[in-house]
Amino acid sequence: MSGQSGVAAPQSGWTEGQVREAVAIFDSREALQQAIDELSLGGFERHELSLLANDETIRERLGDVPRHVEQVAHDPNAPRQSFVSPEDTGSLQGVAAGFPAYVGAILATGAVLATGGTALAAAAAAAAAGAGGGAAGSFLSQWLSDKRNEPMLQQLDKGGILLWVNLRDADRERRALEILNRHAVKPAEVHDVPQTGSV
Repeated sequence: MSGQSGVAAPQSGWTEGQVREAVAIFDSREALQQAIDELSLGGFERHELSLLANDETIRERLGDVPRHVEQVAHDPNAPRQSFVSPEDTGSLQGVAAGFPAYVGAILATGAVLATGGTALAAAAAAAAAGAGGGAAGSFLSQWLSDKRNEPMLQQLDKGGILLWVNLRDADRERRALEILNRHAVKPAEVHDVPQTGSV
């Protein structure tokens, strides 16, 4: 265990109508994945973890893209997305051998809406050109992988990858901070944000 100085101790201030969460910055996708793996083993669910969305979504929501991820680490309005593991992406890519199943997977994840339908159109064009379902599946497999990596690559150019962890009690806060601080580039921080209608 590496000795980290300045690690914020868990606080006991749990306020009604607020959600307490930890936020950490990682300098690589590998470090992020290691932290998420440990958090999962420690009892944290995937829906309790979120990442910063891509630059396009940030610009739409906030009007501007920050030069450094730290600028939005504590912003409750920063747009977020769920973490999709390589295993989850692989499952989507291998759902079926043919084109129709990939269309279903993309529609289910909302990817068509996110691109204005361009992914679906490109896949249909590949299939119509006689390449068949295999080529369309290969195209969509790569597209899903690129979409998963895009926000993380954009963030790395701005100082690192942000990860937020929802904390339900002081024990989970302590556990999350221990795990995050083993992998993050600097000590994780904790803050409260207003609770929305959906958790």
